[in-house]
Amino acid sequence: MSQTYNSRQLFSLGAVIALTPILRLYPSQSAALVGRAGWLTPLAALPLGVAWAWGMTRFLQRLKPGEHFPDLILRLGGKPALSLFTGWTFLYAAFVLRSGADRLVGTVYPGASPALFSQLMGLIALLAALSTPRTLARIGRMLLPILYGVLALLLFFAFTSVDLGNLLPVGVSDVWLVLKATPMPLDILAGTGTALCFLAGGVKDEGLRFSRFSVWAAGLCVLTSLLCAAVTGAFGAPLTAQLARPFFVLVRTLSFFRTVERVEALVVMLWIFPDFLITALFLWAGQYSLRLLCGFHPDDQPRARLDFSEGRVLTWAFGAAATVLALFLAREPASLERWSTVYIPAANFTFVLVFLPLLYIIGTWKK
Repeated sequence: MSQTYNSRQLFSLGAVIALTPILRLYPSQSAALVGRAGWLTPLAALPLGVAWAWGMTRFLQRLKPGEHFPDLILRLGGKPALSLFTGWTFLYAAFVLRSGADRLVGTVYPGASPALFSQLMGLIALLAALSTPRTLARIGRMLLPILYGVLALLLFFAFTSVDLGNLLPVGVSDVWLVLKATPMPLDILAGTGTALCFLAGGVKDEGLRFSRFSVWAAGLCVLTSLLCAAVTGAFGAPLTAQLARPFFVLVRTLSFFRTVERVEALVVMLWIFPDFLITALFLWAGQYSLRLLCGFHPDDQPRARLDFSEGRVLTWAFGAAATVLALFLAREPASLERWSTVYIPAANFTFVLVFLPLLYIIGTWKK
């Protein structure tokens, strides 16, 4: 592998891209399904997350030297399986472009058109996808301390105003609700973790071991629980369930030392980076898979951005098509809400927790 990176860089990238679904989806959904006990659901889902990490590490052991995730899918399931994978990356990339643009319009630029932001983000993400996987891994490593430092600061000030009556007491009657809702944080964890595995073939050290994967999964579960507790504790479960962007509403209400207020624009701008990275990651995996399907074997050698030789035109076509789809995807707020809470989570759950295990079983059976 000509362009490699270590597992720490890759796990850092995974921690950054996980912020996109955690901040956008979880607090309001957990409040709607579980009520004030929703902050316990990520902790209850941790054993399932560890089991998923074990299964994914077993799946990645099938990688051969020089292979990436799409190569493994092609070898185990053939072109039909790789076509499904390509379609999933295409749809998810378009959805993140659409939802990221909607968040910018709703929080920083009210009244603006989401189409402009979708196009700009799509172009920047495509340029990143044209680079090597090492670039994405290194960007994730550099952004991790900044984003998590800001998040830690925000959570610190948020917990100073939390009403424990909005979180406790939790009774026996809440246990079933907590357990019933565990697929939701598991879907977020497994979806972002699988996206992280797109680049597993370029890890130069011992690889994505089960122990490190488990620690990574546990950290995300704890972070999700703290975030949900901060939001629900501040607003209460009924109000949190009605908010479209509860985390950013929380940021808007915070006061820092009673002097610095209204920092939500800065926070939203910082949270563009996870959207950008996850879009670039899915565009990279999608164009890589498309080139494999069309008979071109992708490599990781850096080249000119406008090079259309050796199937590179497929990269531009894939990115342009995803950007165009984002312009027509879920144009109404109610439609975008359905995509965010129903269609995309269902597609992720099916692909990650049904399709990949079946593919592994079939590959093992065929040796």
